[in-house]
Amino acid sequence: MKYGKVAATAVLAACVGLGVWGNCVAADSGEKVQQMQKQTDCAYESAGYRLRIPKAYDNLLLTETKFKDGGRLFSVSEKASVEAAKKEYAEYSGAGWIFGISRVDEAELRQMLCEDMSGRTLFARDDKGGYYIFEHPTDVRYMRESPEAMQRDQEEWSRLCSWAWSSVQENFIADNPTLMPMQADNSNIGIYLANISYRPEMKCSLSRKGKTAYSVDGIRARSFAEKLFYGNSFEMVKESRNLGDYIKLSLPGENTDLYFFRDEGENYVLEKRAGLENNLYKAIPVEEHADALIVMQEWYEAMAEGK
Repeated sequence: MKYGKVAATAVLAACVGLGVWGNCVAADSGEKVQQMQKQTDCAYESAGYRLRIPKAYDNLLLTETKFKDGGRLFSVSEKASVEAAKKEYAEYSGAGWIFGISRVDEAELRQMLCEDMSGRTLFARDDKGGYYIFEHPTDVRYMRESPEAMQRDQEEWSRLCSWAWSSVQENFIADNPTLMPMQADNSNIGIYLANISYRPEMKCSLSRKGKTAYSVDGIRARSFAEKLFYGNSFEMVKESRNLGDYIKLSLPGENTDLYFFRDEGENYVLEKRAGLENNLYKAIPVEEHADALIVMQEWYEAMAEGK
């Protein structure tokens, strides 16, 4: 499945800066200082949202806050990589890019979740139908003028990337009070479940070992499927497990069967695809009441009762 292009909407940045780059301003006093936690941090603003940059890193970064179109709010790149690329290439777009933050609506999010979201991670939502995506490169954007300079500055680049992954999403939620944490699985399992939820043409059936199979109606199935991919992380594992009792979700259009089962107290999903190697995923709940096997059992029982 290929990632679909998100529909673009114009976004104007609230931060006044030179060109496309925003200006670092000190965090305000009073309650805003408590929200920003450290007065020494820099605060960038775009469309009413705040992005905190540690002052120690700010001079090393270029933080973009103005965009001609699309839902992007911020884009952050390493300054030295951008400058090195300018010297070497006439076209240097993307050099040094570390991350971006975008806002999408529900329709855009659903389209994303039905396809591969490589380079994009859902991390928050608001109460007005907005969803927030942490964007990151899927290749290396680090650049310098020479191998010696590459080696010299590697630790600095690694620190910036580590900060972006470990702190930015959590701090962005904390610094923008209307936001709430939210995530969705986008493994093969999550993509299948999103398609069942949001694409009515997706045909599938549900069965239990030794019992009747039922055709799944996408609209009725949505509440169960959403609970699974919003409430769990499906992580591929290499060890073998005893299948035992299971509930099977069959997707004939994908030539795929998904076996949900429990072994030694942990939930797993076995992905069997015709002509391809099987994959095993561990279902790790990230929300209460989202235990994968229990949800599948409830789903099967609802189908059996005609609900």
